[in-house]
Amino acid sequence: MLASLLPGFRDVRSALVAGYMWFCAGWLLIGHYRPPPAGLLGKPALELLELFGTGGKLAAISVLCLLIGEVTGTLVKSAFFGLSYTYLRRVTEDDLDRLPGGPLGLFRPVSGRTLDRIRSRVRQHHHQREEAAASDATPRGIDRHEVDRIALDAVREVLHMSPRLIVAKPELYAEFTRIKGESEFRDAILVPLPVLVVAVCVNLTMPVWLEVLVVAATLLADGYLFVQARQQFRTAHSLIGHSIADGTISSAAMGD
Repeated sequence: MLASLLPGFRDVRSALVAGYMWFCAGWLLIGHYRPPPAGLLGKPALELLELFGTGGKLAAISVLCLLIGEVTGTLVKSAFFGLSYTYLRRVTEDDLDRLPGGPLGLFRPVSGRTLDRIRSRVRQHHHQREEAAASDATPRGIDRHEVDRIALDAVREVLHMSPRLIVAKPELYAEFTRIKGESEFRDAILVPLPVLVVAVCVNLTMPVWLEVLVVAATLLADGYLFVQARQQFRTAHSLIGHSIADGTISSAAMGD
């Protein structure tokens, strides 16, 4: 039972943690610029919270944080997914021997080894089709450009093929969702983490140099989380690519 609940828990964890970070950062920043007696909330809002009681307040705040985290996390996830998709659309057949780097290369969704395995699978598949279609008098060979074109089309399918693993190999799909969930958790807290640290520093009495040092350390940690998230995103989708290469799931580009 616990195993069946874990995927849903990972989704809620990302949204809830990110939402609480946004909520606390907003509370601290607004409270700093609107100090008592005005406070953060007006009289009607305070009276409503009193009706809820302690448990009701926590539940209401948790639901609010969950909604905030879900919206912000989805926006970040969609933006990064779009960048990965854009990267694949810009890669050409001539780039497959050495994938392009640069800032957009950070969002490469599969590893180089995964791409090599897919190309080998396509080459083998293409050779078998040529063998079956050709007569003894027909010259046989492999069109490298055609192989690379099919391999690239197959790689571009990787971002959308995870549902096929649910039926083909459920245990591999569970591993895919676990790794991808870790990537999404880091993506969800990338933006609210430095905002929360700034809000905390604003409300603490400390030297300016120390505040700058804390913010700089947070930005370094944020960058590390970003790199980790990209690596885990690539690892998760490389599982899909290896499944295509193994023949576990079919690829429309390869005609499976």
